[in-house]
Amino acid sequence: MATQILIEDRFACSPKELFDLLCDNKFDDDLMKSLKMGKEMLAENKKSEGMEYKIRLTSAEDIPAIAKKFVGDHLSYVETRSWNDAKLSNNWVIAPEIKGAAVDAHGTTEIVKDGEGCIRRTKGSISVSLPLIGSKIEQMVLASIKDTFAKNADYCRSYLAKK
Repeated sequence: MATQILIEDRFACSPKELFDLLCDNKFDDDLMKSLKMGKEMLAENKKSEGMEYKIRLTSAEDIPAIAKKFVGDHLSYVETRSWNDAKLSNNWVIAPEIKGAAVDAHGTTEIVKDGEGCIRRTKGSISVSLPLIGSKIEQMVLASIKDTFAKNADYCRSYLAKK
């Protein structure tokens, strides 16, 4: 059974302003540095809908002992982000680098108007097919995603306030 993701963050700017910021690769580089995430660009493609990036991200956080055998000292994953300029959204697929496990993590992030500002709404699911500890790893990945999104939102709000 998959673990569901639902994260909503509010911002005091237009949906287009937030979208333009989030799909800017230079801004994303600075954001990842602020989050202490290692980032390696693997592929960059211009598509008719918008840009598509394939990146490897590595968390600086230590991994719980129960998962180190499968994950290593730090969680790393390859993320494909397919931006859709017209819909102010992106589809994402995350492939955590977990040994011996079938992992499915995918979803959509959309930016929608909300009163004077906007909401970044992220929906998706994570499924780790690993006997005995698959659901524990799903919860670990979900906790990491939620923590990263909260820090990400704080950084974006701070950046937007300075503009």
